[in-house]
Amino acid sequence: MLTTGLLTVVSSAQLANATAGASYSADALAEQGLYEPPQAFVNPSAFAGVAADGRTLEGLLYSTAPYVKNLIAGGMTPSLAMTAGSKHIEMLTKTTVADAGRGAAGVDIATRKNTGYVRMLNPPSCSRCSVLAGKFYRWNAGFRRHPGCDCVHVASTQKAIDAGASEGLIHDPYEYFNGLSEAEQDRAYTKAGAQAIRDGGDLFQVVNSRRGMKPGGLVTTEGTSRRGNFGRGNGPRLTPEGIYSQNLSRADTLKALERNGYILPGGQDPLGSIIGQREGLGALARGGTRVGAREAVLEARRTGERKPNDRYAMTEAERRLFDAQLRWDAVREGRNPYSSKEKLTPEIAAKVEKDFRRWLSTGGQVFN
Repeated sequence: MLTTGLLTVVSSAQLANATAGASYSADALAEQGLYEPPQAFVNPSAFAGVAADGRTLEGLLYSTAPYVKNLIAGGMTPSLAMTAGSKHIEMLTKTTVADAGRGAAGVDIATRKNTGYVRMLNPPSCSRCSVLAGKFYRWNAGFRRHPGCDCVHVASTQKAIDAGASEGLIHDPYEYFNGLSEAEQDRAYTKAGAQAIRDGGDLFQVVNSRRGMKPGGLVTTEGTSRRGNFGRGNGPRLTPEGIYSQNLSRADTLKALERNGYILPGGQDPLGSIIGQREGLGALARGGTRVGAREAVLEARRTGERKPNDRYAMTEAERRLFDAQLRWDAVREGRNPYSSKEKLTPEIAAKVEKDFRRWLSTGGQVFN
C-alpha cells in the first residue's frame, strides 16, 4: 500500500495545479482584451485524488509495483529495477499533476462562450507533440498527451498565440524543429525522418507516417486510404527510412519523397498542409466536402452555440461518448446496436457495456 503521505502530497499538488488552471483563462483573456465571463465555475477539487484515465490516484501510483516486478521477471537486477521504478513513479506524478491543471483549464475554457485554446509547446518536446503545436481547439476538445507531456493550453485566437510565444512557448512546429541541433532533430524525429524534414518534407506527414509503420520500418500504411494523402492504389508507401535506405542521388531522393507524399505542393506550412489542420471542420466534414457537416460546424462557430445531439458539431471525444451511449441504450432495450437484422447476443452486449464504460470514465478522451 502507498503511504498516506505520498498520496496527500500528490493530491495537494493536483489541487494547486487545478486551481491555477481553472483561473488561468480569465487572466490570459483579460490581458489580450478578449475577456469572456464563464457560464459556470470549475471545481478544482474534482481534479485532485484521481487520475486522468479514471483510476484512483492510489491505483495509478501503485501501478509502479507490478511495473518493477515485471522488470525483475524479465531479468533486470532488483537494484536497477528499483531505480527504474523511481523514475516511473516520478513520471506518473509529474504527468498526473500536469493533467489536473490541463483538465481544469480545459473545462474553464469550455464554460466561456466563443472561447477556445491553442496548444503550445514547452521545450524540449517530442515529435508527436510538435505536430500539434499551434492547433486551435474549440469548446472542450480533448488535450491529447502522453506520459511526461508538459504542453499547455493558451486561451483563444492569434493574440493568444503571440502571448504564449512571449513566454517562451512555441506554436510553429518548424520553428521548434529548426531551433534544435541536428543531433537533437535526429533524436526526436529519427535520423531519416529529420533528414526528410531538412530536405523539405512536410513535418506532419513525416511524423504521422510512423503510426502505420510495418515491421522493418521501411513501409507504412499511414495515408494510404482513399482519403489519405498518399491515396489508395499507388502501391506500398515507403517511410523516410525506406527512401533513404536506397542510397539514391539527392535529386532522386527528393523525387521519392514527393512521390510518397512527404514533399507536398504547398511546401512546408506550419499551419499544416491538410485542409483544416489548424482548426478543422470536424472529422465528419471530410475537409469541408460534406456540405451538411461543414455548415453545421460553421453555424456553431458563428453563434457560439451547438445544437444538442448534433454529431457534426461535436468534438471527436464527445462523439465517442455520444455513440457509445446510443449503443448502450439499444442494448438495454434488447436491440443489437450494430444490426437491425441480427439478434442481440451476450457477447455483443458485454462488448457494448465495456466500450460505454471506457468512454464514460474518460469523457470520450483518448489518453496516450
